[in-house]
Amino acid sequence: MPPHPKNAAVGSWYMAHAGDMVAFYDAWVGREEEMVSDLTAALGARRRDALAPLVDAAMDHVATYYEHKASLADRDVVAALDQRWLNPLERTFLWAWGWRPALVFRFVDGGAVGPRQRRELEDLRAATAAAEKEVDREVAAVQESLAGPRVLEALRQRRQHPRNGVQADEAVAAVGRSLRVLLAAGDALRERTVRGVVGVLAPDAEQAGAFVAAMLRFHLGVHRAGRAWSSGHGGGRRGL
Repeated sequence: MPPHPKNAAVGSWYMAHAGDMVAFYDAWVGREEEMVSDLTAALGARRRDALAPLVDAAMDHVATYYEHKASLADRDVVAALDQRWLNPLERTFLWAWGWRPALVFRFVDGGAVGPRQRRELEDLRAATAAAEKEVDREVAAVQESLAGPRVLEALRQRRQHPRNGVQADEAVAAVGRSLRVLLAAGDALRERTVRGVVGVLAPDAEQAGAFVAAMLRFHLGVHRAGRAWSSGHGGGRRGL
């Protein structure tokens, strides 16, 4: 996913962690804690003037994660797919190397939206479901290609003639390129869905703020629970 120009100022804060995804993620989660605190305070005080900028900052925050992961994938797609910076509980939510986009609709307060917004959200939900199915099909196709005749034959030839592994390298590289495209597609769908929901709710700053706060709180709750479980079972903080 290409970088968002408007994230340049926010992104500079994260650049200190550009060489280390684990350090970046820790700093990113720490910033998320602050955002939830700010959103909660603004919602409690019904400060509509403060909510819109906070929602925009949260969207930039989400985008920065995908930009950083995309940068890692450009350098090493296997590392980006493995996602060792997540703890075991966070990893249970992975779909196409990230959370399932449709999950965000659970954080919308259905009782607070009007008929028009409800229709728009249902349209977005349907479009998201269709896009998820397409990604599922593409992921399955790539998984099948890993065991396909071209790759297997190339690997067999490499075993028999280890000094001539060009064919195998090309076959594996082709699969790697496909995985990189799918990783970008999954993350693009995730970000597009969140921004779509915020766009529907944006006319009411409190609705948009409540949605974003609920979404971020859920992620932080999963992160904390997974970290506590890992520590309690001697597994450290990271996934296996």
